[in-house]
Amino acid sequence: MKKLALFITASLLSSQALAGDTYIRNGNIYTNEGSGFVEAGVVTGSELYKGQDKTTAVVLNGGYHGEDFNIDLSGINYRFIGTDNDLVNMSAYFTAGGTGYDAGDADGLKGMKDRKMSGDLGLNADFHLGLGTVSTFLQHDVTGAYKGFIGGAKYFHVMNLGVADFVPFAGVSYLSKDFVDYYYGVKASEATSSRKAYKGDSDFAFNVGYKLVVPVTDSIDITQSTAYTRLGSMISDSPIVDSANQWVVGATVAYHF
Repeated sequence: MKKLALFITASLLSSQALAGDTYIRNGNIYTNEGSGFVEAGVVTGSELYKGQDKTTAVVLNGGYHGEDFNIDLSGINYRFIGTDNDLVNMSAYFTAGGTGYDAGDADGLKGMKDRKMSGDLGLNADFHLGLGTVSTFLQHDVTGAYKGFIGGAKYFHVMNLGVADFVPFAGVSYLSKDFVDYYYGVKASEATSSRKAYKGDSDFAFNVGYKLVVPVTDSIDITQSTAYTRLGSMISDSPIVDSANQWVVGATVAYHF
């Protein structure tokens, strides 16, 4: 273990010239433009639903991040207006809007009907302001899961620390009535003595966090990220939601080729 720690420390100290490859595209934090990648790690967080069984999970990802086209397990996006040197970039994308749940995922969901993961089609506009980027988006469910839309804006600031890239961010999302009611509402047929019927309405969610990208070699990055989300009252008042304060912490290792 000591040898491994020494190896990692030495690698980090020797990677100073490798930092600076992190950039913002379509509201995402990417690195090593023009390469394929595979990534694995772990993520843990707070309970979203009351009595949630699992709050820690393995992270697996892979795909290709190019100049205009990007694809990985989180979705697909294509930049059709702008270049890296332009003030404004616009992209079209497809991604999951709501992740869904099974009734067995938490004690508070027992007797609930399963909610499906959605597939959302959206438009994104990135405004590059030096090292900072304001990313705006609007997406609509095209798979018939919640049948609504989500919109929002997020600010990213890429900071090169020499041995690593540090990217703090802050944003706000607007969630339509259809989204909130589908994923956080409780139908009359699902109500119990301890879970009242609940009709969701449109709401906002606010989040802040950071991502730290540490290049170990030309091909390997270690990342660590932390995010905090404050849910609006229309979501947090739902009888199936554990708390308005949500956090998640994760770490991954990515290999680029």
